[in-house]
Amino acid sequence: MKEHFQLLFQYEKWATGRVLDAMKQLPVQDEKCLEWMAHILLAQLIWYARLTNTNPPTTAWEKKTVEECEKMFDGNTKLWAVYWSNIDEKDLHKKISYNNLKGDAFEDITKDILNHVINHSTYHRGQIIAKLKGQLPTLPSTDYIFFFRENRQ
Repeated sequence: MKEHFQLLFQYEKWATGRVLDAMKQLPVQDEKCLEWMAHILLAQLIWYARLTNTNPPTTAWEKKTVEECEKMFDGNTKLWAVYWSNIDEKDLHKKISYNNLKGDAFEDITKDILNHVINHSTYHRGQIIAKLKGQLPTLPSTDYIFFFRENRQ
């Protein structure tokens, strides 16, 4: 199961990177796309902090430039790589207790949180791509099957 999630996070990196690269092609940045991309990246940090019992960002919505998003993307990629090197199969079944940004307490299983992180990013990437339609000549394909075909050995 760990290998499966690692593959999903590789997909996440690939897909988000493609969308970020597409956003950088815009002559003038789309504020809504930047808002969604920053939200994807901040949410990843929040969930990483909950999983590792470290201090999360205090907001999931913050204005960022495309350069700041790119820096966050690179930082997140490194953090998640460390995360994957430090856990084993049994860690995926651990209950994680945390508070949401409103202060409400929750307890969820690690594997369910990881699924949420992937699905959350996919949802907002779709919003960004829909908003980019008509602004770029070619939109990035971010479907999992394209990742799989491109990275198949």
